[in-house]
Amino acid sequence: FGSRKVAQASSRPRVFRNPPRAALADLSRGAWDRPGAALCQPGRAFVGSMTKKDAAKKEGGKAGSGKPSSDMEQMAENMGKWREEDANPAGNPLIPVLQSAAMTLCTTDKYREAFWGLVAACLFFRCWSSALLTVVAGGIGWMASLKKPPRPAGIPLAPMNLDVMLGRPVQVSKAVPGLHSNNNVTIAYFRDRYIVAYRQSDVHFPSAKTRIVVAHSTDLVTWSIEWTYANECDLREMLLFRMGDKLMLYFFSLVGKAHRFQPLHVFCTTSTDGKSWDEPKKVCYGGEVPWEIKVYGEGQNQVAYKSSYLGDHYGTEDVYVLFEQSKDGVTWEPVPPCTKDSSAVYRGGISEVSFEFTRSGDLVAIGRNEDGDSTGFGSQLFFAKKGELGAWTALKVCVPWRFDSPRLAAAGNGEILLFARYAPNRYWLAPTWLSFLHQKALNLVLCSATCKGAAVYRLAPHEDWGETGEGAVQMIRAFEGSAGDTGFFSVVQEHGKDTDSWVVANYTSTTCHSHAPWIYGQMQPSHIYVFRCRAISIG
Repeated sequence: FGSRKVAQASSRPRVFRNPPRAALADLSRGAWDRPGAALCQPGRAFVGSMTKKDAAKKEGGKAGSGKPSSDMEQMAENMGKWREEDANPAGNPLIPVLQSAAMTLCTTDKYREAFWGLVAACLFFRCWSSALLTVVAGGIGWMASLKKPPRPAGIPLAPMNLDVMLGRPVQVSKAVPGLHSNNNVTIAYFRDRYIVAYRQSDVHFPSAKTRIVVAHSTDLVTWSIEWTYANECDLREMLLFRMGDKLMLYFFSLVGKAHRFQPLHVFCTTSTDGKSWDEPKKVCYGGEVPWEIKVYGEGQNQVAYKSSYLGDHYGTEDVYVLFEQSKDGVTWEPVPPCTKDSSAVYRGGISEVSFEFTRSGDLVAIGRNEDGDSTGFGSQLFFAKKGELGAWTALKVCVPWRFDSPRLAAAGNGEILLFARYAPNRYWLAPTWLSFLHQKALNLVLCSATCKGAAVYRLAPHEDWGETGEGAVQMIRAFEGSAGDTGFFSVVQEHGKDTDSWVVANYTSTTCHSHAPWIYGQMQPSHIYVFRCRAISIG
């Protein structure tokens, strides 16, 4: 946890060199330990895990001598130190430069003028052949952009006896001059109305101009803004959930600089009517990022479960996945068999983890493996048995596609649906002969340069995953009209309907085509939409 220098190598598990996925599964059984074993599970170690004794030794102290009392507290303390550094993503100084250039290029709308200006310049200097070649090259480039990439073979179609129907999209957010980026949405039903909270800013990336907007509707058509909040930091990952007779809103703040992803604090505010909100208060670990909170049960039996991540996301150190439970939505404790020493269920490169319970009470989860670890890059699947919900196991090799911003939902027939971003290209594209950090940096750049959409998938039962999860995530349908920067869902059961009916919130870029690169969409205006959604079993 000490130095951030790449040469000293972080504790993050490394990716094996030049392997087929089957070979990776075999190799990962060896000296690399077993990725996916619960950090808190007695008698089982995790790749790169560090005990309190080891941490104290590395810091030059002793356990119990005033040092942080848990791995999470140690990580929170380290993140406080890292925030003082102006570190580059993946330790690569080229990424901020590319991001800055892309932000400049993608915010102009003068591409047509620039093209014909180039042709005119060639003609002016009597470079007739250059002018002709410019026109031909432009035409070829335009023709190449017209081809729609096919659905990849690695994302099979779901069985035809399962379908999903979508209603028409209704725009929630309103255009505000200078704040055209509306994203990171959450939705809940409370006091006979639907309530959404979303991020509104001048750009997709961290910005000090960001504010939170809370809007209400009784019919999903007409929306009124009831509350806004800003604190001169970037604010995102809002989570609405009902606990007892209160509606709770979680969100976290970041340093308001576009080229950095440095979480500061998690905040919680509560309301009894969705209109008047308490002053936000800090909760959770410093630098923690809650991704999903779900409440099960009623009255005194209500229990909230939270998945979150804590660590050096986009940096060079590890990331913990935490899984905790609460009776009040504020004070969180580990889920057994984890103890108070650690709520971590995975350590590596995973962030953004969504979870759901099966009919039998077991837990399934999916997480974005953007930072990479010994299981690869892409998406990771998790499973935990009923009675040991804090003991997560993972695939030996992760799925090489990213299903970003995942939200799992259980249908009435027991099927588990996944609402997530759709990418027709593998995330794990970097050649494996590169160093781990160079693979990570190249994967990030290539992902930003390819197109994205939004879709709903079926998650196959755990017994069908195997060791690599091949074919476990199955395509049901795309969200038409969602392109560019899109695929950030929030799902709530539709009021008065059965368990197969939901209201789904999402955001999407509104001024670009479906083949536009993700980075281009992130620079364009985006808005929040809600859909009615229903799962159908056929036959």
